Amino acid sequence: MEHLDRVQGKKTMWLPEPVYKALPTAYAVIGVAFILGVLYVGPNAPMGNVYLGLGMLSILAAVTVSIWRGRHKQDRAQVDTDDPQTD
Repeated sequence: MEHLDRVQGKKTMWLPEPVYKALPTAYAVIGVAFILGVLYVGPNAPMGNVYLGLGMLSILAAVTVSIWRGRHKQDRAQVDTDDPQTD
């Protein structure tokens, strides 16, 4: 689902809240599964390096998304406190 964000004029995609909140955890679980896959097939297996790379990339994605969300939450809280109250 896409819609046009009227404030900034850019397209954004909306996800259901449970899916949105679960994404970093899902990325981390997928990363751990790939790294465990390396241990299962062995690091010298033909796909060992691919599994390791995908695992590290997935964990990096989980950390990055979590950091972005934390920064956005802080920025939004700061904007909310800077706005004067209008009654």
